[in-house]
Amino acid sequence: MNFVLKLDAFRKIPTELTNPTLHGAYLTILAYTIMALLFFMEFHAYLTTSATKTVELDSHYAQSIWIDFDVVMHELPCKYTKVVVRDIVGHQELDILDQRITKERTDVRSGSFKGVHREEVSETGSSNNYNKNAPLGERHSHNQQGGWEHPELEADWISTSDEFKHTDFDAVVKYHDFTFINFYAEWCIHCRRFAPTWIEAEKKTDEQTLRDKNGNEVVAKLLRINCVSFQDLCARIGIRAYPTVRMYKRDGTFAIYHGERKLDPILEFFTQFVASEAVQSESEVVTHHSTLEEGCRVHGELKVRRVPGYFLLEADSTLDSLEPSMTNVSHRVNHLWFLDDREALRNYMKNTAKHVTKDVLSNVQPMKQQEFAVLRAHQAPQHYLNVIPTIFDDKIIVYQSTVQSITADVAVSDVPQARFSYRFSPMTIKVSTAGRPFYDFLTSVFAIVGGTYTFVSLVDRFWDTMSSKYKKGVGKLG
Repeated sequence: MNFVLKLDAFRKIPTELTNPTLHGAYLTILAYTIMALLFFMEFHAYLTTSATKTVELDSHYAQSIWIDFDVVMHELPCKYTKVVVRDIVGHQELDILDQRITKERTDVRSGSFKGVHREEVSETGSSNNYNKNAPLGERHSHNQQGGWEHPELEADWISTSDEFKHTDFDAVVKYHDFTFINFYAEWCIHCRRFAPTWIEAEKKTDEQTLRDKNGNEVVAKLLRINCVSFQDLCARIGIRAYPTVRMYKRDGTFAIYHGERKLDPILEFFTQFVASEAVQSESEVVTHHSTLEEGCRVHGELKVRRVPGYFLLEADSTLDSLEPSMTNVSHRVNHLWFLDDREALRNYMKNTAKHVTKDVLSNVQPMKQQEFAVLRAHQAPQHYLNVIPTIFDDKIIVYQSTVQSITADVAVSDVPQARFSYRFSPMTIKVSTAGRPFYDFLTSVFAIVGGTYTFVSLVDRFWDTMSSKYKKGVGKLG
């Protein structure tokens, strides 16, 4: 037993041989405070996951990838918005392996873009001298020769070189109670096919007597306007596709005809519209400026082949020919990112590495909530993304991106398109996450305890030495 007692490294000094001091008590409190603070900091560090990043050649040989996007086209209706994926050269349209795309109509007036506005222009020297509130017989009648009393307001706008000046579109609209207008372009194949049907409808409606819902006889007319000859007018009132058919009322408001381009549906729409409305007096006529009715929010997912390419939000229609100068592809990117497995990534971020990957996730959506506005015709935003595969713990793949955006000029004859080009980096970033081993934490705790006691003991020894020298210097010690 005596041999074992000799091994005691923590021998006790009898209490009666020790003398407590005030500064010793303060140092003890300080030591416990320091140890508690360091312990909690070390425990927090133990619970925190750390990440190690390395750069290697890309060895991820996935055959396909998902593009998740949410883009709002401010001034492009959904019926003209088409999603297309092409190869990087642009010559070949790539197959979309799977897609989940939703198009939502948006109101132009409720967003930051308000559409086309124009200033009021007072017409002076116009030859359209007629009484707007004159009785129907005076305002819409034939002369003795069998022609219209005001032919310049009843004639189609075919050319600027005919016998009429065609300078006052507003006068034409206000002259009639209802004006059903076919805006067309000579080069448009759909317009050429539609022309005979429209001309026949004009002849039939000229022979009809129409009444509004109150039984009043109305002035209603079908007209054609050639947007090649009257390009400025069509641009001013927002004609962006051909043919566009609008039913105008005297106040300048209009309804767009979306029905079939056949004789019976056109006549049915025309007569039913007139029969459901009341003729407006001049005091009820107000000016209507906005010609852009809706935009389109396009969002969803595209599964495409994992090769360099680009996807387009382009203005296109199989039934209409679009006017390039009136096609505005200004847009807002709510988000755009590339991914392999959304659910696996979500679970990984929630359970494993939510603290160490915030910097990576900020680069996954570099275009989040960004606006790209086009202020002139024949321009379009183009985006160039460099996509960098990033692998977490050899399990989860995400794609960081860098992006450069420009507003490019578009040929006058081409319809503008919003382009998102993407290339895949040949390098891969590998992120390995790991926590601290328990033995490392335990070692740090022992180091905190031992180090604190050692430091405080040195401070106490220094205090005693300096105190003794001071007392000896002033003669308090013998």
